[in-house]
Amino acid sequence: MKLFLTSSCISENLRKPFLNFLGKPPEDTKLFFIPTASDVEQDKFFTCESMNDFAQIGINPIWYALKYKTREQIARELADADVIWVNGGNTFYLLDIARKVGFMEIVGDLVRNKGIRYGGTSAGSILVCPSIEIAGWQEVGGDPNDVGLTDLKAFNFVNFTAHVHYSAVEEKELLLSRKGTSAIYAIEDSAAVEVNGSNILVHGNVEIL
Repeated sequence: MKLFLTSSCISENLRKPFLNFLGKPPEDTKLFFIPTASDVEQDKFFTCESMNDFAQIGINPIWYALKYKTREQIARELADADVIWVNGGNTFYLLDIARKVGFMEIVGDLVRNKGIRYGGTSAGSILVCPSIEIAGWQEVGGDPNDVGLTDLKAFNFVNFTAHVHYSAVEEKELLLSRKGTSAIYAIEDSAAVEVNGSNILVHGNVEIL
């Protein structure tokens, strides 16, 4: 299993490790870009910035919104992806839609068993964890659970929790007070956690709590 988890997509300092992660030239990489988490956000600036990050390294991402897809479409259309990239926004909304359209089951199989790489920005990074609970931990700045999800189980690709947009000064105490037995990988903007099978690499400022 190969994962590349970021807070703020592919900033300049992450380009080299991300290109290594791809395993093929960027111009030959078929990357499906999932913007669904930002459906409920009026400001699409960071979604556009993420698309621009890929363009700057020579990838022409395929915009792939989930809300009106069928399970059959997703299974057929993502089967030949090189990378499935899930971008940021509201994590609760993302999980809700991803479940309803069958994305969780289909992509879970593609990543675990078919060798397709998975990448994420913010909400997309949290989605690989056992649960998305951490997305709502902050009273200010956390994602609102407006869809009313009670089952917060996610992909469970990893045995740690990803926290994004990390600021040690503002958040470390909160994270330590809420964490359970599994580690929290607290990822600052312009940093990433790369998973390659059983190996975990960190790029940039990532604190393991």
